[in-house]
Amino acid sequence: MPTLNIIGAGKLGKTLGHLWQQQGIFQVQSLCNRTAQSARAAAQFIGAGAACDSIEAMADADCWLIASGDGQIADIAAKLASRFAGQADTIVFHCSGALASETLAACKPAAIASAHPVHSFADPRASLQTLAGSSVALEGDQPAVELLRGAFSALGCETLTIAPEHKSLYHAGSVFACNYLTALMDLSLRTFAAAGIDQQQALQLLKPIVLQTAENNMRLGPEKSLTGPIARGDVETVSAQLDALQKTDPQLAQCYRQLGLACVELARRGALPEEAAVRLTELLSEPTR
Repeated sequence: MPTLNIIGAGKLGKTLGHLWQQQGIFQVQSLCNRTAQSARAAAQFIGAGAACDSIEAMADADCWLIASGDGQIADIAAKLASRFAGQADTIVFHCSGALASETLAACKPAAIASAHPVHSFADPRASLQTLAGSSVALEGDQPAVELLRGAFSALGCETLTIAPEHKSLYHAGSVFACNYLTALMDLSLRTFAAAGIDQQQALQLLKPIVLQTAENNMRLGPEKSLTGPIARGDVETVSAQLDALQKTDPQLAQCYRQLGLACVELARRGALPEEAAVRLTELLSEPTR
């Protein structure tokens, strides 16, 4: 069984470490986090691995996962570089969605790769049960890509290959669907709060329609899933909502306008009459109301 070291065993790192250790894909060996305490907590979560106070204290391993923040990956790779001189059989990879494997170039001649799971690791214990079925985008040196394809497939994940020059666009697509969806939920809750509906009640009433909308989009696609006043060309309703939002919170109104313009373009691909589309575009493009 190949050995695995993890630098930055946070939510993603410790989830993958636990699953790979549990299923006998990797033997988790050394862990290094910003603090010794968090490294020890990660080792406990994984059920294996020695917490190290520094990268220098980590033992040699067959594979290295750098699971730190994007801004730290290149610096960590540079610190590791001297360890891989003449070790072409070592594999170093990161799980950033935005960065290509070339960020790890300092580690060559080790084989380098990036592997981005399209999954939210907000709750690592839940992710232990829900990661299976997620997709993982891979790119990098062939030996590393093939090993990681097998490692993620063993966890029940689907894998795809992404061109390194497209990583930023690929990741932005994930951000729209995941991170911005969370921001949309917050905007919705803020609006309900302004209407006198507390968060718990709002979440309860939103859950069925949010889940159904997500299901509709997966099954039918966005064009056939869009409903509501913009899809109907209901200019008066949109105008009334804008007025109410502007009086309540200008930021909510601004977000409503920008998202509304995107909805108009989507509705144009459906049954929205052009006259209504023009009126809605003019209404939503107004800087203030």
